[in-house]
Amino acid sequence: MELDVGRLPDGACLEADLCIIGAGPAGVALAREFIGLGIEVLLLESGGTRREEWPQTLNEGTVAGDAYVGLRPSRHRQIGGTSWIWNTPASRSTGAKYVPLDPWDFEPRGGGLDRGWPIQAAELTPHYRRAQSLAWLGPLAYDAQDWADPARPPFALGDDLLASRVYQFGPRRPFTDDYPAQLGAAANLRLCRNATVCRLLADGTGRRVVEARIGSRSGRWQTARARTFVLAGGAIENPRLLLASHLGNDMVGRCFMEHPRDHALSLDPATPELFSRGGFYDTHVAADGTLIGGRLALTGRAVRELDLPNASVTLLPRVVSPGAGNGLGARLLRRIQRWGAPLPRGGYGWSRESEPEQVFDGFRLLINLEQRPHPENRILLGSDTDALGVPRSVLHWRWRGEEQAGLDRLRGVVVSSLEDAGLGRVTVDSDRPIDPNAHHHAGTTRMDPDPGLGVVDSDGRVHGTDNLFVTGASVFPSAGFANPTLTILALALRMADHLKRTLGR
Repeated sequence: MELDVGRLPDGACLEADLCIIGAGPAGVALAREFIGLGIEVLLLESGGTRREEWPQTLNEGTVAGDAYVGLRPSRHRQIGGTSWIWNTPASRSTGAKYVPLDPWDFEPRGGGLDRGWPIQAAELTPHYRRAQSLAWLGPLAYDAQDWADPARPPFALGDDLLASRVYQFGPRRPFTDDYPAQLGAAANLRLCRNATVCRLLADGTGRRVVEARIGSRSGRWQTARARTFVLAGGAIENPRLLLASHLGNDMVGRCFMEHPRDHALSLDPATPELFSRGGFYDTHVAADGTLIGGRLALTGRAVRELDLPNASVTLLPRVVSPGAGNGLGARLLRRIQRWGAPLPRGGYGWSRESEPEQVFDGFRLLINLEQRPHPENRILLGSDTDALGVPRSVLHWRWRGEEQAGLDRLRGVVVSSLEDAGLGRVTVDSDRPIDPNAHHHAGTTRMDPDPGLGVVDSDGRVHGTDNLFVTGASVFPSAGFANPTLTILALALRMADHLKRTLGR
């Protein structure tokens, strides 16, 4: 059933076996696994069923360090969470790019915080398969050969440092519409809107959370009590709530990671036919109906042996300037004006031009790359409070010299690989700064069996507690380059299996 907590009497208490805090993709995926089971579930969401301004004010915070878009525009409070502000075209709707982490993302890169994940990549494979279905995607297949199409062959790359792989694209609708409707109709589940958890309260031992304190715009306060609590609020809100509740250890909030984007490289094709031959790297519908788009990926050898940050390269067309002497840009503008055809959305759709070489004169090479965990990139609590009295978050974030050096090495590999393959000439604007605003927050409640290096154990349980868990990208020990949603879903499904066993007992 659905419930507006803001309308409940002051002091009302909700009780359940399992309380999930946050109804974004992670919380929705987790809660959905319990539909029809003999386990009572509360799913608490700060926002409501439609876009409202007031809940978004709770996302305000500050940034210290390097420039960053901010903590409000990169998040959204509503049932469905941040999927409401996804901006990737997915067929005829809006959605997201999906891709799993690479096996080498789980591996150690050194000691301390770089010692890898406490679980192996293979352990997530069955959960990735389930996540594919959950997100309305195709099979768990992301190598170029899995999508062989004579009409759209991938480039022949001469070395073993770059390889052709794909993204899959899926709509936001399952998380914004279909699954919330299923949850609202489930007899054993209460989908609670306008329910902002402001603090968690533990018992006298500090090991068991006994209740969540809930505030709302109405000014009334309620509580939620449960046998088990799960935080699914994202990599800013999860540590914020732990810090405000004085739960967890010194690692809470540390190792914030983003997926910086680099726009410094451009490819001038060796021949105009490269646009026609490069259709694999545009979005297209595969034979089985899956929407995919090719990309250039670093191989495991490149990452392991050359000490590179993991990365992926997307080919985005560079439109001929309208002021060019040959008038081709003006031709494109006339086509747009005459037929109402838009420029390719998000850089995709370019291969559907009948004469792409007459419209585009090159490619921008967008690099999505990983940021390694650093303890001083972190979330802390500020002195200001929000409308419900919770201290606002402060993000301390920097792009460090060693990270820029890794990007410079990566650029060199991309340049040499593409030029050696005869695809054209690659130019580098070395003065162009990175764009840190992918809105892929991760790492602030990282997973590690050692409480000195992580906040949660390999099951997602907060160290030092018996019944408090965290799921989502905040538990990532490393984030690779990958859009995090597929891994978020896989981890939520893995946690659901664990909680079914423990709650069943």
